[in-house]
Amino acid sequence: MSELQKRVITAVVLAVGAVYWMFYTDDALFNMVTLIVGVLAVVELFAMIKLPSSLLYIVTLAIPCLFWLWSPETIPVLFPLLVPMVFWLVIYVVLMRDHSTAETFSRLMYAQWMTLLLMLFCYTLMTTHALAHGTRFLSGAILGVWVADIGAFFVGKRWGKTKLCPSISPNKSVEGLMGGLFLGTLVAAGFWVQMLGMNTGKAFALAIILVMVSVAGDLGESALKRAVGVKDSGSTLPGHGGILDRIDALLPSIPLVAMLWLIVG
Repeated sequence: MSELQKRVITAVVLAVGAVYWMFYTDDALFNMVTLIVGVLAVVELFAMIKLPSSLLYIVTLAIPCLFWLWSPETIPVLFPLLVPMVFWLVIYVVLMRDHSTAETFSRLMYAQWMTLLLMLFCYTLMTTHALAHGTRFLSGAILGVWVADIGAFFVGKRWGKTKLCPSISPNKSVEGLMGGLFLGTLVAAGFWVQMLGMNTGKAFALAIILVMVSVAGDLGESALKRAVGVKDSGSTLPGHGGILDRIDALLPSIPLVAMLWLIVG
């Protein structure tokens, strides 16, 4: 079976699972599944960056998970975000006090950066899903990012000539970016206009921001993988690599655009 066939089959399975998760689970189950995926992504992250005593860092994530399962709407978001990060600094200082190096500290910073994005992503999914029209908004956003990614892949494969960021992701092209931006923006904006009755101008503005930030998220994870010397974040998803490889574009784009959606009404 070719890599493209594996990629397509995995994408179909993920799409079916995403539809069930988004539309056919209550808030409690939705939150639990979201946090499980988030924690699995962090486990994958630590396996990728190879920071010593990874389990101790991962265990501290029980703090925000328990708070958010209990009541994500009433707990100030900064508290469950900040507490594990503070614990991580303490754990690092205690464990590495005799043999800290620039490399190990850099790996801690990589872990904190990506984990904060993951936590914000999970928190945004849980709180937005609970809103009256949150499910439809999230569906349009996730669909737009995925279509942009697929569109960029095929457009870049067919017409890509100009490298976008060769030092970070050699296979990405400017032509692929333009194709993905066009398709992702069209799908996300069209979905929001049809399903939410959103103003067309606002929908397209949010969709453009969504896709552009998703590209930054994708490239950011690619830069991290290059920094730690791996090709994929894992091997959980055939044809796609790991969980982080599949959701990297969503991590910064969903929280930002969801916040903007709430601001513009």
